[in-house]
Amino acid sequence: MPIGYIALIYFLLFTYLLSIFPFILQIIFYIASTRRNTGTIDISMKAQSGENPPKVTILVPVRNEDPHLVIRLLYEINKLNYDHDKIEVIIISDDLKKDFLELKNIIENTSKHIDYEVKLLWRPYAKGFKAGALNYGLKHAKGEIITVLDADSLPEQNLLKKALYTLRKGYDALMVKWLPSNPNENLLCEAIGSYQKFAFKTLFEGRFKVLGYTGLAGSGFIIRREVLEKLGGFNENCILEDVDLGLRLFLKKYNIGFLTNTHVSLEVPSDYLSYREQQKRWAYGAAQIMKKYCISILKSARSIIEKLEYSVYLSQYISSLLLLLFTLLATLLYLAYGSIDFIFKPLLTLWVFVFSIYTGLFIHFNVRDGLSIFRAIRIAGRISGVTYPMIPHLMLSTFKALIGIRLFWLVTPKGARKREFKVRERFPLIYETLYFTLLALLLFSVLSKGYLLISSWILLQLSSAPYFYYMFLKEKI
Repeated sequence: MPIGYIALIYFLLFTYLLSIFPFILQIIFYIASTRRNTGTIDISMKAQSGENPPKVTILVPVRNEDPHLVIRLLYEINKLNYDHDKIEVIIISDDLKKDFLELKNIIENTSKHIDYEVKLLWRPYAKGFKAGALNYGLKHAKGEIITVLDADSLPEQNLLKKALYTLRKGYDALMVKWLPSNPNENLLCEAIGSYQKFAFKTLFEGRFKVLGYTGLAGSGFIIRREVLEKLGGFNENCILEDVDLGLRLFLKKYNIGFLTNTHVSLEVPSDYLSYREQQKRWAYGAAQIMKKYCISILKSARSIIEKLEYSVYLSQYISSLLLLLFTLLATLLYLAYGSIDFIFKPLLTLWVFVFSIYTGLFIHFNVRDGLSIFRAIRIAGRISGVTYPMIPHLMLSTFKALIGIRLFWLVTPKGARKREFKVRERFPLIYETLYFTLLALLLFSVLSKGYLLISSWILLQLSSAPYFYYMFLKEKI
């Protein structure tokens, strides 16, 4: 056999395994998450102690946010079941001066109706992304415990009380689940919100039950100030400062817990272009972190399984690049060397098997969450239909991060600002169209040769195109 043929076969298998493994892990994590009393922290209010609560600083970074969301958050914090004399809120504004002055005026009026301390800080020069704002706020903080909330956050009333009790059990940082605050806004919000809840069920709750640790997400995490300062604060060179901090806690063997019976509600993107911008940013940040810390992960004192799992966790967005690469390699092998059904058939069979289970568990989760099975199936199809076309964007973002090209991105618009800061592009779907065109050309090339198996695989990837374009042109996503 030609050396090139053997090399391509091995490379095909390599890309296949790396692209499918994250989904296998999520299946394991979801099954683990459904088991009761096996590792997650479920704090009974009766067991909590309110004796001598520490001072808590809540950091709220804002930039181009709807001021009314900030005010709503201040009123929600006022409802927290915690000694308000021990709550300090620091809002760090990276807005233009006129927007800052507007926010300042509104907050001054709101402060008359709340009974905890509020500070408003302004950074005229926004350096270091969101991390820079958080570090700036940290310098002015008095609290022993640091909590980060986004402007659109709606914290559950007992969040701080439950977190305090858990920290006293030996945890250094905590993460709580996210719930969508606007799932009924439109069909896309419903789909994204359902998938977000499923992701927290698997990648946070299930992961914590299986491995004893979890990561951090940008809003709703709680950390001891002394631990944060020992780690050097937030990384201002990374656009995903939350994931970066979670990884550094992992490498230093700090204890990160996940609370199951409290939450923070947040808005999810309400249109495809905003959702795509969010996912591009997350893909870029994940690749940026993987590039920076890959050697540190390998050299860490963690077990081999933990190192491998965390690497897979960080490389989830790379699976989109690997999926296309797998398709291109398989097509090349068919066209250059003839049928490779002997190896492609078991790979395709396993893929269908894994994704059938994965989709089935997603539907099962939504049914348990109160949806009808028909509605859950529709949501599964909808989220697939809007995420698959993003693959070229996720690929480009990942590639930019790996070679060090800066990513220009927009803050996800929320509240009334959605109308003001809606993503606008002259040719909004050009990469999606080029991507589907490429797949169509690949389909034609293998179908003309009579290779039905690979044709079925490519056709499966093209199947979301009619739905996606119809929904986008009808302005339903």
